[in-house]
Amino acid sequence: MATQVPAEGLTSVEQSLIEHVGRGEVLNLAADDEDIDEAAMRSWGDSRACRASVIRDILLGRLAADIDPHGVRLRAARITGRLDLENLTTDIWLELEDCLLEEGVVARDARLPGLWLTGCQIEHPADPPFDGTALSCGMLGLTGARVIGHTEAGAVELLAAHVSGRLDCTEVKLCNDAGPALDANTLQVGKNMLLSGEFTGTGGEGAVCLLGAQISGQLGFDGAQLRNDAGPALDAQGLQVGLHLFLRGFTAISGGEGAAVDLKGAQVGGTFQFAPTRLQHTDDPHRRLAVDGLTYAGVPGRISAEGWRELLRWGTPDYAAQPYQQLAAGLRALGDDQQVRQTLMAQRDDQLARASTRRTERYWGWMTKVTLGYGYQPWRALWFLVAVVALSCVLAVVLGAHGALAQTSATATPGRSCTVVQQVSVGLDLNLPVGTSLARQNCDLAADSASVTAGWLSAAGWVLRLLAWGFAALFIAGFTSAVRKT
Repeated sequence: MATQVPAEGLTSVEQSLIEHVGRGEVLNLAADDEDIDEAAMRSWGDSRACRASVIRDILLGRLAADIDPHGVRLRAARITGRLDLENLTTDIWLELEDCLLEEGVVARDARLPGLWLTGCQIEHPADPPFDGTALSCGMLGLTGARVIGHTEAGAVELLAAHVSGRLDCTEVKLCNDAGPALDANTLQVGKNMLLSGEFTGTGGEGAVCLLGAQISGQLGFDGAQLRNDAGPALDAQGLQVGLHLFLRGFTAISGGEGAAVDLKGAQVGGTFQFAPTRLQHTDDPHRRLAVDGLTYAGVPGRISAEGWRELLRWGTPDYAAQPYQQLAAGLRALGDDQQVRQTLMAQRDDQLARASTRRTERYWGWMTKVTLGYGYQPWRALWFLVAVVALSCVLAVVLGAHGALAQTSATATPGRSCTVVQQVSVGLDLNLPVGTSLARQNCDLAADSASVTAGWLSAAGWVLRLLAWGFAALFIAGFTSAVRKT
């Protein structure tokens, strides 16, 4: 724990900070119109330095008797030493802007009303540059911050942290050459959580880890760039979002094991909008996305139903029924029955391609797809039935003209060739399941035993009759949903 710094031991910068805290003002050490970047920060000398222990003592009420509600606000300073907020409980806000923290921040188990590190450069050679494990605060902001880590833990570590208000992590640059850029597993946020900028991690964990996180408001990744060449870009299995999840205009590039974006088991209470600028797995395009168990309201926004189906088929590592069923349910609620059928047919296509191993099942699936659209388009069987009837009539006319059919003794001219109308009637008759129609009383197969065409027409009649029976049965099965498999 930091010890109290005697007032007489304070530098001019530290004494000025205490005075500004009492007046509720920002201590801005930057000159007018000064450009502040990393190179400029590293050039700052003692005239810009403030000890981290002094900031801690101010938050503990040791150096300022009457602190304004605006809290501690400091800009363009070089913070010397590691800013130690561990186990600190205070009702004083802390806002650092465009500051250099070369030894980082540790805020494990701290209790703060608000912590803002806007535009700060935060780093540490070994430990997490920002360690907020089990941190509890009203609001947390890292807008524009640059955090550089070299640890297996996250460059920004928010494991089991609790932010009752908003968490702003926009326009940031979080990099870690040995682990995640942002490790926020089991994080709880009471309002919105926004992420944009660069998130670069290394290893089997995600560049951004949100496993089991609970965001009560919206979660947005608009414009974020996530990269991990040896693991997921975003690992958010079991994530819970109370309102909306926005993945628009973001980039996710990964390699190694796992999917580039892993949302398995995630629950989104509102809409789910998905429109990546780039979604890539460098080793396997089938591992771009994992969404088995993902639930959301309605249908995915910013992507068509067809585009989402294509991604489920060609961008996921394994077949899963639930993502198709989720999409179909949303489309059904919109009353788009055509897209519902297309979705369920796409599901069956995927199932047969990636989950079915038996040849008989694949053959049956192929047949029901062609003839019935897997039972979702039974009208196909009717068209096949019409085609069989038409073929029967064509065969009856063609072969009848070559002696296969002749008028019966019931007519005035037995043995004579049948008329075209009679031939067509016999063709229709060939599709009857049993018996013959009245048309056969006047025109039937030629009795001449030497008539080869009559034999061919008779044999063809049996085949056509079986086909007609089959397509009729398939239509009934499809119409009654007997062959549907979801």
